[in-house]
Amino acid sequence: MKPQAPDTNETEPRVPPPAKPGRGWAWGLGAALLVLLSLGVAPRLERERALDRRAEESRQPPLVATVPVRRATSKAELTLPGTVLPIQKASLHARISGFVGRIHVELGDKVRAGQLLAEIEAPELQAECKRARARLDETERNLEFAQASAERNQTLAREGNVSHEASEEARARANSAEAALKGAKAEVERLEALYAYRRVVAPFEGLIVRRNVDPGALVTAGSATGVTSLFEMAQTHALKVYVDVPQSLASDIHPGLEARITTLDAPARALPGRVVRTSGVLDPGTRTLLTEVQLTNEHGLFAGAFVRVRLLIERDVPPLLVPASALAARREGMTLLVVDAANAVQQRVVVLGRDLGSQVEVLEGVSEADRVVLSPPDTLGEGSVVRVAQGQAAL
Repeated sequence: MKPQAPDTNETEPRVPPPAKPGRGWAWGLGAALLVLLSLGVAPRLERERALDRRAEESRQPPLVATVPVRRATSKAELTLPGTVLPIQKASLHARISGFVGRIHVELGDKVRAGQLLAEIEAPELQAECKRARARLDETERNLEFAQASAERNQTLAREGNVSHEASEEARARANSAEAALKGAKAEVERLEALYAYRRVVAPFEGLIVRRNVDPGALVTAGSATGVTSLFEMAQTHALKVYVDVPQSLASDIHPGLEARITTLDAPARALPGRVVRTSGVLDPGTRTLLTEVQLTNEHGLFAGAFVRVRLLIERDVPPLLVPASALAARREGMTLLVVDAANAVQQRVVVLGRDLGSQVEVLEGVSEADRVVLSPPDTLGEGSVVRVAQGQAAL
C-alpha cells in the first residue's frame, strides 16, 4: 500500500489574487470631484435662494415698528437756567459836580437806610446859593417898597392928587415885585435842595458791593454813559432769579408756584423758592415768558451765581409724547407717520413743544389713539402700505 501524499490545498495558505491596478485611485478621484462639485454648487444655490427671498420681500409691503402716542402726566418739572440777583440793587451817582471830600464806608460794609456814605465839595454851587439868597433879600425889599408906593398912590388917587392911571401902574409894579419874590424863593429852594446832594446817603439797607472813587476825585453830576458811579449797593437778605419760560408752558405759570433752586457747587441741595410775578406777555423774539422767582438767602447764596430753577407745574391738559426717533423733517415741516387700521400710512404735520431728549412733546397733529412709525424711512409717504413688526398690532 502506497503512502498518501499530503494535501497541499489544506496545509498551504491561500493568497488572494492581486488587485487590479488603478481602482483605489479612481475612488479617491471620484470623492474629490464630489466635494469640489458640492463646494461650487451649494453657494450658488444659496445665493439663488437668497435672491428669491429678496424678490419675495420686495413684493411685500415694508416692515416697520410702531409705538402708541401717550399722554404725559399732569405733574411736570421744568428746569431752566438763571442768574441770582439781589432783591434790590442801585448805582449811586453824584447829583452835583465837585470833588469827593470824605468817604465814610468801604467795600463790603453793611449800611442802613439814610446813612452818610460820602461828601462832595462843590464851592461853585455854594457860591450860587449865596447869590440866590442875596437876590431874595433884594426882591423882598423891592416888594416892600413897591407895596408902600402902591398904597400911597391909591390913597392919593382917592383924594384926587394923582391920576387913576398912576395908581394902577404902582399896583402893577407891586405885583411884579411880588412875583419876583416868589421866583427868587423858588431859586433859593432849588439851589439849596441841589446843594444838599453833596451828602451821598444810602437809599436802603444793604451792602456796599463796589466803591469806584477815592477822596479828591472829580465827579460829574448825572448818570450818562461814561460817568462813573460813586458806589454800588445791593440788598441780599432776599434774592430773585429771572427765568424765561417757553410758550408751551407759559399758561401754567402763576404767582405762588413752587420752585427749587440748585447751584453748581451744591447740586444735591435744593433751596425753596416761589414765583412772585411774571411779565404777562411773551417776548416776541424768543416766545418766552419772563418770570421772577424769589427766595430767602438763608444759606449764604451769592448774588450773581448761576443756578438751575426747577418749577413744579400742575397742568390741566398734559401734552402728548412721542419718541424723538419717530420725527421726520420733510418739506412740509416736522411730521409723524401714523399707521391706520388698514396698515396704511398717514403723514401728519405736527406742532412740537418741549424737547425732553428721548421724547418730544406734541401739541397738535396726533391723538392718543394713533400709533407712529419709529425711524421712518424717506421712502414712506402718504398712503403707503406697511407691515407692522411682529408683536405690534396696527389700529
